Amino acid sequence: MSRKRILFIVNPISGHRDKRRFGESVAGSLGDREFAYEIVFTERAGHATDLASAAVGKYDIVAAAGGDGTLNEVARGLLHSDTAMAIIPCGSGNGLARCLHIPLNTHHALRLLKTGRIESIDTGTVNGRLFLSVAGIGLDAQTAHDFAQDPRRGFVTYAHYATSNYFHLKPQTVNITFDGREPLTCQPMLITFANSNQFGYNAVIAPHASLQDGLLDACILNRPPLPAIPAFVGMLMHGHIDRSRYLTEIQSAHITVERPSAGVVNIDGEPVIMDATLEVGIVPKSLRIVTPTL
Repeated sequence: MSRKRILFIVNPISGHRDKRRFGESVAGSLGDREFAYEIVFTERAGHATDLASAAVGKYDIVAAAGGDGTLNEVARGLLHSDTAMAIIPCGSGNGLARCLHIPLNTHHALRLLKTGRIESIDTGTVNGRLFLSVAGIGLDAQTAHDFAQDPRRGFVTYAHYATSNYFHLKPQTVNITFDGREPLTCQPMLITFANSNQFGYNAVIAPHASLQDGLLDACILNRPPLPAIPAFVGMLMHGHIDRSRYLTEIQSAHITVERPSAGVVNIDGEPVIMDATLEVGIVPKSLRIVTPTL
């Protein structure tokens, strides 16, 4: 029987974990009888996409070791191919891994390469730019921008910027069209386009989102008043945000957003400057992925 071929693409600077002994972790978890594998460390932005694209047809699985930004880069190289992506969570929020119930422990995530199954999931796009978990504008996008400028990682740093933006960010008036229907005009604190259910850190913004339903969940959040924040955060962290009167959730396959000017968009935790008009869509079953459950 031929051994399964795996390419590990490792982002050496994602999250807090030291990746210098990653090879030892792989050897200890997989051995060398069932798998033939290679480990490559990324050297620059976009490198993971180049490596993943070159791996199609040569490897059965490309395992991405990093955060949601690294997964996004790897997925760009694997879309619509037979080569599956595996996730070794090494980032800060690890939103897609948490949604898929992939263990955050490296050894357990590696063992999933032996025990998991391969499923096809949907991916999203904003103006042609891929996202796997969530994209959005408003508070989450500005927070992603601020977080990216800070060398400190982790939930405390992210929460600091989210809190600051709650007080200081001025909401824009936007027009949103769902599947060509009548536009909705609103002035929300944020709009999240959710393919998976969360931002990361188990902050579940879209409890009903599915990676396999061919739809995005647009989560339109009005600014809660200060006294309502503790209860709101509790609902967010316990997966019950749909109970909040400040959130409107609309499922759609295609969404158009018209905002006053170009600005930052959150793409899987990475801030990207985009045009004033955003075309947001879903690409059903476009990525094969190793998962324990779906």
